[in-house]
Amino acid sequence: MIASYFHGLSAILIQQTHFPVSIPANWKSADDLPVADPYLKNWLLDTGSLTERLQSHCADFRVELVGQRQMSPDDEELTQLTLNSPHADDMQWQVREVILYGNGQPWVFARSVLPQQLCEMDLAELGNKPLGKIIFNDNRFVRSPFQLLKLTNTLHFANFINTTDQQPLWGRRSVFDFQQLQLMVAEIFLPECPAYSKQNLI
Repeated sequence: MIASYFHGLSAILIQQTHFPVSIPANWKSADDLPVADPYLKNWLLDTGSLTERLQSHCADFRVELVGQRQMSPDDEELTQLTLNSPHADDMQWQVREVILYGNGQPWVFARSVLPQQLCEMDLAELGNKPLGKIIFNDNRFVRSPFQLLKLTNTLHFANFINTTDQQPLWGRRSVFDFQQLQLMVAEIFLPECPAYSKQNLI
């Protein structure tokens, strides 16, 4: 069933207009959400580049853009972005959602909330380029502590990819400071992701 989980995903993304997919707002601090499996926990709390870690597990890595446009973040996302920047709620934003593939298998769904100003400068014409590679090769981006998410009801994502499989999924997110700007990156580890490869059950 897992093998067929994302069968034809590229065609589905093109044929259906699901952007933005969004992510349910059940985030908790890493201290408040225990992760029993140490291998998965290592993936969730790894402060290095997820893009580079995924690339090390495959011969073929690519990013597929689900959608990106100027729009308001979800209310809960905006709350997180304005914690240390009281003027952030007056800013314009872009939301970007992508699928990260390893060896043709979809491994990660990523949603980024980016200041419009940053998209017009350092992140202009990002397209299918991995955002993570840019962030982790520029020391001006400073990461805040992780928040974690466990999705036991994955109907939200099952509908997105047109499947009846609702295996629990784990995710993480954090806010990055970039000079006077903030951006948010959230990542959901999909069933084929190597973060789960040493678990019998999630």
